[in-house]
Amino acid sequence: MRSKAAGVKFKGDYTLAELTSKKQHTIEYIAIGVLVVAALIISIVRFKKGGADDEVFSRKEFNKKWKEVEILEANVPKDEKKIAYTIEDDKFPFKSPFDEMVENKGLEEENIALPEMKFQGMVWKSSRPQAIINNKVYDIKDVINVDAGGLGEEIKVRDIAKDGIHLIYKGKEFIVRPK
Repeated sequence: MRSKAAGVKFKGDYTLAELTSKKQHTIEYIAIGVLVVAALIISIVRFKKGGADDEVFSRKEFNKKWKEVEILEANVPKDEKKIAYTIEDDKFPFKSPFDEMVENKGLEEENIALPEMKFQGMVWKSSRPQAIINNKVYDIKDVINVDAGGLGEEIKVRDIAKDGIHLIYKGKEFIVRPK
């Protein structure tokens, strides 16, 4: 029998704390092993191949969709219009077609004038700005119908502010003030 009174520690003698620590490590290693085995089993069962219709995209469904694509491709015209740009062209190839519309609009806008209307008053600093035109009250975004030469023209009220009533007529903005 060994004597602990002398303070000598022999091989194989462990304190209670050391025994508990070793048991805890052993239990942890066993638990990790069990988790790894469980994960492998779950992955094998989950990703196991079933029948041909069990896949995300079955072969039957793929072939059906592929036939639809082939039908659509057959309807695409084979001949495409070729566009050739030469140096003699007046048009710049990267210019937006909307730029030409704006340029053409600018030529027509020079002669645009508002039809005859009577601007009687306006309230701009409120939750609902209003203008009195031709004895009628208009809000922002309202449309004023005027009979200019029997054409029945429309004028849109864009804004009512301190500087005046902002109107849009034939694409051009006008600012008018009551007299």
